[in-house]
Amino acid sequence: MISVENTGSGEADVIQEDQGLLQRFVDYIKKHKTVLLEDLAAEFGLKVQDAINRVNGLEMMGRISGVMDDRGKFIYISEEEMKAVADYLQTRGRVGIAELATKSNEFIDLSVAT
Repeated sequence: MISVENTGSGEADVIQEDQGLLQRFVDYIKKHKTVLLEDLAAEFGLKVQDAINRVNGLEMMGRISGVMDDRGKFIYISEEEMKAVADYLQTRGRVGIAELATKSNEFIDLSVAT
């Protein structure tokens, strides 16, 4: 009798590789803080719409947070930065858009991580 055992090198390897690629995608966004979605797509060999969908999916999963503008940029905002903005709003109460924008620039660091 001959027996064949599953070595686990098929589907598990693909899942692990996908997780590694997903983590590189997240790390790229976190490192660059402000990314052009076109550049992000090119970096990972994706169509721009696929990169947008992936960013949206990662936001829904809670892996990243940020703002996507109408000019094709995604600005990553860390949990600490979000908390600083939320704390300011709770302290100040009602604020205007201009004041919030000015204060957000103080709380949110847009420089590239090294």
